[in-house]
Amino acid sequence: MNQKSPTPVLKRMAGFLHFIFACVTLLGIGFMYLNSNYGRGLDWLQNETFEQSPDFNKKVQSDITSIFNYLKYQEIFETNGNVDYNKVVLQVTSGPGGDMTYTLNDIILYGKSLGYYLDESDNYELKGMPEELSEEDETQYYVQWRCYQSEEELTGPDQSFATLPELTYEILSRFSSYYSIYSRLMSDFTNFYFRVAYYSKNSAIYEILTNAPEMSVDDMMAMGKYIYYAGDSNDLAVRTNFDSTFPSIPALMAQNNPYNSNQNYVVVGLDTSYKANDDYAQEFIAYNSSRKSFTNGLYLVAIGLVGCFLTLIFLVYASGHQSFSDRTITLYPFDKIKTDIMLLLMLFVTYLGVTLGAPLLSRLLHLVVSSAYWDRANRVVMFGVIYLCGILTFFSLLRRYKAETLWKNSFLYEMMESLSERSFKYRLTLGYVLYLSANVFMITLGAFFVLRHEEETLRSIPFISAAIVWVLGNLMVFHYLYSNAVQTDRIHEAIEKLASGETNYKVEVSRFSHLEAELAEGLNRISDGLQTALAEQVKSERLKADLITNVSHDIKTPLTSIINYVDLIKREHPEDPTIQKYLEVLDQKSQRLKTLTEDLVEASRASSGNIKLEMANIDIVELVQQTTGEFEDKYAIRHLELVNTLPNEVILIEADGRRLWRVLENLYNNAFKYALESTRVYVGVEDHGPEVTFSIKNISASPLNISPDELTERFVRGDTSRTTEGSGLGLSIAKDLTTLQGGKFQITIDGDLFKAEVTFPIKN
Repeated sequence: MNQKSPTPVLKRMAGFLHFIFACVTLLGIGFMYLNSNYGRGLDWLQNETFEQSPDFNKKVQSDITSIFNYLKYQEIFETNGNVDYNKVVLQVTSGPGGDMTYTLNDIILYGKSLGYYLDESDNYELKGMPEELSEEDETQYYVQWRCYQSEEELTGPDQSFATLPELTYEILSRFSSYYSIYSRLMSDFTNFYFRVAYYSKNSAIYEILTNAPEMSVDDMMAMGKYIYYAGDSNDLAVRTNFDSTFPSIPALMAQNNPYNSNQNYVVVGLDTSYKANDDYAQEFIAYNSSRKSFTNGLYLVAIGLVGCFLTLIFLVYASGHQSFSDRTITLYPFDKIKTDIMLLLMLFVTYLGVTLGAPLLSRLLHLVVSSAYWDRANRVVMFGVIYLCGILTFFSLLRRYKAETLWKNSFLYEMMESLSERSFKYRLTLGYVLYLSANVFMITLGAFFVLRHEEETLRSIPFISAAIVWVLGNLMVFHYLYSNAVQTDRIHEAIEKLASGETNYKVEVSRFSHLEAELAEGLNRISDGLQTALAEQVKSERLKADLITNVSHDIKTPLTSIINYVDLIKREHPEDPTIQKYLEVLDQKSQRLKTLTEDLVEASRASSGNIKLEMANIDIVELVQQTTGEFEDKYAIRHLELVNTLPNEVILIEADGRRLWRVLENLYNNAFKYALESTRVYVGVEDHGPEVTFSIKNISASPLNISPDELTERFVRGDTSRTTEGSGLGLSIAKDLTTLQGGKFQITIDGDLFKAEVTFPIKN
C-alpha cells in the first residue's frame, strides 16, 4: 500500500514557517525602525548610558537655558517672589488721549476671551486660538512699552505698531514658558537642582535663585552629575562631570548679571538615581525601554532572517516537486500564464497593494504606534506588501525555470520565434519598428506622469517600476542584438578558417539559432565538400606518384639493360663509322632517358614529401663556390661567363647538403640550358641579418611569355619550342626540395631577365 508523499505537507509547513519568520523579521524591523534611537547604529547599545546620550545633554542644556529665562520672567511677572497679576505688562496708545495700560490680569482675561488657555497636562503649553476677530481687535496700536522688550528694541518700525491680540499672544506665550519652567524646576518633585548667585562688587547686595535652598553647593556637586561655574575665576572653564562642557553658561551668566560684577556662580546637580518622578526619570525609563526594544528588535530580525533563509532554501529546492524522489515539475494554473503577462499582472497587484492595501493596514498600526512614527510604520507595511508579492512572483518564476518554460512560455519568445523564421531584412525591419514603438510609448508615458505629478512621480512605485521595466526591456534588446553579433562573428571566423585552408573546421551548430543556424549548417556542408574534394585530390596525387614511381621502376630495368648492351657494343670497337654514329646516339638518348626517369622519381617524392632529410650545418658560401667551380667548364661551352658576388665570411644554414646541392645544380643547369649564349650569369649570396639569400640571374635566350608560378610547375619549360634537352622538372624539384628543408624559393621575371632566389634562415 503506497503511502502519500510527505513533501506537500512539508512544503506547506515550510511556507507557513517562512511567513511566520517574515512577520518576525518585520516585527523586529518595526521595533528598531519605530525607535527614538533609530539611525544611531549599534555602538550606543554597548558603550552608552542614558547620561551619555545626546538627548540627555540636550535636555540639560535646555533646562540650564530655562533657569536664566526664569530669571527674566521673574522680573516680568513677579513681585517679591510671587506672581503679581496687577503688575503692568503693556502700555499702548491709539493717539492723543488714547493711552491704555494693561496688567497681567487684564491680558489673561482678554486672552481667555480670545480662546487661549494653559494646558496643565502638557507643561502649561499655550493652546487655543481666536475663532473670529472683531474690527476693534484688528485695530493697530502704537506700543509705548512691553514688559519683555526694552525701549531700544521698540525703535524698529515693525515693533512700534501691533494689534491687541498679537500683543496678548506674545505676553501669554512668555507667561506659559514661565509657568512651565516653574512647574518643572521649582517644584519639590525634581531630580534637577540648581543655584544661581549674583553679588554686587562689595558683596552688600546679592540675589540668589535656587530650587533647593536647604542644599549647599557641595551637596549639589555630590550628586551623580554636576556643573559648577564661578564668574570670579581667571578662565572660562566649567567644572563638570557631564559629557558636555556646556559652553553657553558663561555667556548666560554675563547676560543676566544685574550688578555687572564677576562675583557670581552657578551650580547644577542632577540626582542620577532619579528618585523624583520628573521629566528626567521618565526619559530615563523611556531610554532604557528604547534600548530594550531595539535589542529585542535586533534579536527578532536575526532570528527572522535566519528562519527565512533556511525555509527559503528548502522551498527553492522543493518548489515544483511532489516528492523528493520524483524530480518532475508540477506547475500550478498560475504558472501556466505567459511569463511576461504574469509579471505585468503581479506588478499591477503590487501597485494596488502599495496604494490601497498598505494604507489600510497602516491605519491599524496607527492605533498602537504614536503619531511621530506613523510615517515609518507606513514604510514597514509597504515593504511587507512588496515582499509578499515579490516572493509569490519569485517562486512562480522558479517553477517555470525548473520546467524550462520561463522563456518559452512568453509572448516575447513567440514573437521572436516568429521573427526568426523570416528573412533577415524582414526580421530587422519589424524588430526595429516594435523596439521604436515600445520606447516611444514608455518615454511618452513617463513624460505624462512627470508633467502631471511633477516631483511626486519620481518617487512613486508605478513610475519606478515602469522605469525598471523600460531599462530591462532595452537591456534585453541589447542582449538579443549582442547575441546576433556574436553569432555573426562566429560565422565570420568560420569563413576565415575555411578560406585560410582549414577545410576540416566545423561550426558548432548548437550555439546558433534560427537563420544563423542554417548558415552554420551550410558552412559545415561546404567544409565537408572541401574535405571530400581535398581527399580526392590527395588520393589522385598519391596515385600519380605511385604510377610515376612504378612506371619509372619498370622503365629503369630495360633501360639499364639497353645502357649496358650499348656499352658492351662500344667495347667491341666496331669499325663501321655508321654503326659508331648510331651507338653514340643510342648512348646519348639512353642517358637522357635515365636522367628523365630519375627526375620523375625525385619530383614525385619531393612533391609528396616522401624524402628523408639529413639536416646539418652547411656553409652556403662555400657550397656556392664549389658549385660555381664545377660549372665553369660547362658554361664555357656556350660562352657563358659566371660572375660571383659572395661575402668573405662563413654563413651557416641548417639544410640537407645533398638536397641543397641538387637545388643549386638544377638552378645552374637551368641557366646553362636557357641563358642567351655569350652573356653573363650572375650568382650572389646576400646576408639579410636573420636570413641569407642565394640568387642566380641570366638573360633568357627565348622570350619569357610565362608567369613565374607556371615555371615551377612540372613539365613546364621556358623554351616553348622545346629545342633544348630539359625535362621541365628542374625548377619544380628545386622549389619542392627548398620548401621541404624550411627555405623559400622565388622566381622573378622582368622582360627577358630571369632571376631565381633561395632563402634560408641563418643558423646562429
